[in-house]
Formats: sequence, structure tokens, C-alpha cells
Amino acid sequence: MRRLPDVLHRRLPSLPPAEWERPAPEPKGLRRDVILALAFLLLALLMQELVLSLTEKEDAVQRPLAFLILAALILPLMFRRRWPIPMMLIGSVAFVASGGSETYTVTMQLCAQLAYFLGLYTAVTWARNRRALWTSLTVVLLAMAVWIVVSLFTSDLYAATGMKMVEDPAGLLPVEVAYSLYSFLVNLMYFGGAIFLGLISWSNAYSSEIVKEQAQRIADQAQQLADRAVNEERLRIARELHDVIAHHIASVGVQASAARLVHDRDPDKSLELMRGIETSARSAVQETRALLGVLRENNTTELHPESADGTRTPEPSMARLGELITASKLHGLTVNLSRDEHQPGFIDGLPAGLSLALYRISGEALANVRRHSTAHRATLSLRSGLDEQGAWVEVEVTDDGRPRPDSSGTGFGLRGIRERANLHHGLVEIGPRIPRGWRTRARLRVLTHPETKPVP
Repeated sequence: MRRLPDVLHRRLPSLPPAEWERPAPEPKGLRRDVILALAFLLLALLMQELVLSLTEKEDAVQRPLAFLILAALILPLMFRRRWPIPMMLIGSVAFVASGGSETYTVTMQLCAQLAYFLGLYTAVTWARNRRALWTSLTVVLLAMAVWIVVSLFTSDLYAATGMKMVEDPAGLLPVEVAYSLYSFLVNLMYFGGAIFLGLISWSNAYSSEIVKEQAQRIADQAQQLADRAVNEERLRIARELHDVIAHHIASVGVQASAARLVHDRDPDKSLELMRGIETSARSAVQETRALLGVLRENNTTELHPESADGTRTPEPSMARLGELITASKLHGLTVNLSRDEHQPGFIDGLPAGLSLALYRISGEALANVRRHSTAHRATLSLRSGLDEQGAWVEVEVTDDGRPRPDSSGTGFGLRGIRERANLHHGLVEIGPRIPRGWRTRARLRVLTHPETKPVP
């Protein structure tokens, strides 16, 4: 038997892939939900008070009971986007529990109906676990259908609505049949409308994410093209620097040789040649400084960070790994850190170049998880040890997510990981895990470190 999500995705190809997860709302939006729900509850209580003023005392629902029913239906909306499925289930239970003939007039009011409609709509729109959503929604729909059918045949809901029994109807159908069909169609439009609008909102959110990813990909590609152009220009400048230095050094050599040959016969000529050597040397230094100043210019603050006052800050190292983990958490990825060192503090004492490479590899691996995986948690493992070739240090990043649709990268990040590993005589393993997930592992050689000896 095919599951409901598979049927929907086959019938409605415009829906997002079943494995896609909508990003969680921002904390500011969650706080706004609480405020709006409380304001909506105050409005519902006010409208209920107006209804009580328009109802006979013997026919009116007691005020505390009516207020309690409205609170049970509306207060779950405070957390409708934080926990959409549980809030939908709570609203459904409250709706069924308060749907008796004595309290039917409360649940039929506009605010109560709208509150439950919002609960259903939000669940379809924001639920990240789609399998749990469709399972819960199926249970809710079946329970509501059974409750409506039982209520029609076992209670006097027709009279509870305030309608009078028509003895000579103007229509073609009997009163009982017409009322049953009318209730069925109203509920069909009610529940069907909530689900349909929720699916549209969910699909629009997916489209917006795709547009954002495409825009970011275009921006990244544009930046890569710009960086490539800058690198090509710097290579040209480097060749010019080589030509300048070679020219001046050759000139200095020729003038020095001539000065040595004419020194005894013509001291004035020798002195003139020495002045030429001095001028050539100074020109070489000035031009070299100017060209090196151009080569040192870099707009990428990640490679050459500077503080607010323009002074340069040290290159990052493993000592700043905590900042990297915190930054990943702010982007929605929780990182679990594990360390396994053969000597306490071995990783903290790595040489600066090796520590920088390890930091960059860790950052790029975590960035790949955020960009290309649905995982919300990752494990960053740091290890060190000794073997017959000497000391080694290893970083491994793993996750259990699935690949994000349309999130293929350029491959430059993985290439950068391999290049940094090759620079330190290391090995890299990058690929999928079984049954799901991704692993990036890089083992680098430690050529110089205090108190490290190879294993015999």
C-alpha cells in the first residue's frame, strides 16, 4: 500500500521533495507567535462575552466553561511553529472534547473555528517531519469523521445549532439528509482548505529556498570569477616583479664589474659607476616594495583578518576552534566536539602552519554540512597519535543527514582541503556514509613537535 506522501508527490509534482526540511523560523518570529496568540485569545473572550449578551440565560453556556474552551483552542497557537504537530493534536483533542451539545455554540464561533483552522494549516506548513505529519493528520481526520457521524446520529446537534426542524422543506431532500450532506461539505471545505493552503505555503517556502540558494550560488560564482581575475593579475605582477629584480641585479652586476676594472686607471669613473650601482639598488628596492604592496592587498578578511582600527590580527588556529563551533551553531548546526590525543595538549601545541591547516579543514568540512546536508547535528573529532613515520594529527567531521536538493557545490572547498593536506604530507578521505550521512577525514603529518618520536 502506497503511503499518502508518495501519492501526493506523484499527483502534485510541484511539491518539494519528501526529504526536504523547511528551515526553522527565527526566534523573533516564535516570540511574535506568543504575542499574537494572546491577543487573539483576548479578542475571542470579548466576542464570547458579546455572544453571551445576545443569548438567553437558560440557553447560554456558563462563562468559565466557555472561556476555558476558547483558551484550550487558542493558547496552543503560541507554539504553533515551534511544535506544529503536537499543537495540532492538542487543538484537535480540545475541539472534540468541547463539541458536545451543551458547548456546541462555543466551538461554532468564528474565533474558535479560526483557531483550529490555523492549527491545521500551521502543521501542514511548518512540520519538518512529513511522515509524522501525514500520520498524525490521518488520525485527526479519521477521528473527526467518526466524531461527526456519531454526533449526527446520537445527539441533538441539529437543535443545538439553533435551527428549527422544518416540516415542509422547500428543497428536494429530506431535512436529515440535507443537514448531513451540508455538514459533510462544510467540513470537507474546512479541513481540505487548511491542508491545501498549507501545502501551497510549504511549496512556496521550498521555492524561496531554491531561489536563495541559486542567488547565493550565482554570487559565489561571481566572487570566484573575480578572485580568479585577481589571482591572474597577481601572477602577472609577480612576473613583472621577477623581471624588475632580474634587470636591476644584472645592471648592478655589470656596473660593479666595470667599476672593478677601471678602479686603478680612472678612480672618478669607478666612483661614477658605484653611484650607478647605488641608484640601481635603490630603484630595485622601491619597485620591489611597490609591487609587493600590490601582492599583499587582499579583500578577503578571512585570510588576512584585521581589527576595527586597521591593525592585523593573528591567523586563526585550533585555539579558536570554539569560535568556529559557535558560528556553526548560529547557522543552525550543532557540533559535538571529541578529542582523543596520545599526549595531553598535543593538538594545542601544534606548529602555527599545521594548526592553521587543521582549523581551515575543520571550518570547510562544517560549512559543507551546513550547505549540502539536511543534518542539524555534526560530530567534529580530533585525534593524534604516533606510528612508524612519526606523529600525526587527524580531524574528522561526520553527520547523518541527507543531501539537500539542488545544493551541488563547485568542488573548490574539497579541493582546498586536499591541497592543505598535501602541503603537510597528509591523506584525505571524503565520501558518503552508510546508511546515510557524510564523512570528511584528513590526517596530517607533524614534522616538528616537542617530545614526539616515531614508533619503532
